[in-house]
Amino acid sequence: MEDQEGRSAPANAAQEAQAAPQVPQLDARGASRRRFTRAGAGAAGVILTLHSQPGMATYGNYGGVCASPSGFMSIKTASHNPQNSCSYNRSFTYWRDNSKSWKSRCGTRPDTRFVEVLQPRGAYVHLKNFTLLQIVQQTKEVRAIDRSFVALQIVTALLNARASERAGIPSVLPEDQVVAIWDEYSLKGSYKPSGSARPWSGLQLAAYLQTTFR
Repeated sequence: MEDQEGRSAPANAAQEAQAAPQVPQLDARGASRRRFTRAGAGAAGVILTLHSQPGMATYGNYGGVCASPSGFMSIKTASHNPQNSCSYNRSFTYWRDNSKSWKSRCGTRPDTRFVEVLQPRGAYVHLKNFTLLQIVQQTKEVRAIDRSFVALQIVTALLNARASERAGIPSVLPEDQVVAIWDEYSLKGSYKPSGSARPWSGLQLAAYLQTTFR
């Protein structure tokens, strides 16, 4: 039996299996990167539902690391660098559900407008007058703009950075780096960390940011 290009086709499933090239098994680090790489296709649902799972502690969802973007690409965890810490970081659901503690925990009011802390640009220009609480609440109007969840996770990272600084704990993503990541992404539509061969899409960036939360 031949296919349309004249090649002999395997006669049955067993022959197909034998003919198929053997794919080498990934080690733990390779599997972590594979899961992260696939985030661009399916992270949308994961990002919004992951923290609602009972007992779920992040760090392990996309590679099990607490690392800067460049450190994430080389799979170097915070334990290799005591200056990095995710110990005070929380997910967006924490900030969404505990808005009354924002002022004491991170020195920021929930009604702070997006434009007061981050520059709205391009596709995100209409976020400027939404409050930070509305961003983490992902209201219908915000979701229509923040389709890749980047603003959601950036605001979460910003609140975490401020909370860590207020507590005197060095953060894996201090506020200036969070702002720099946002600036590059909002200007270019992607973010390319040091050590990455390709820039990250919005969903991949959001998925990375989630690995720094708990």
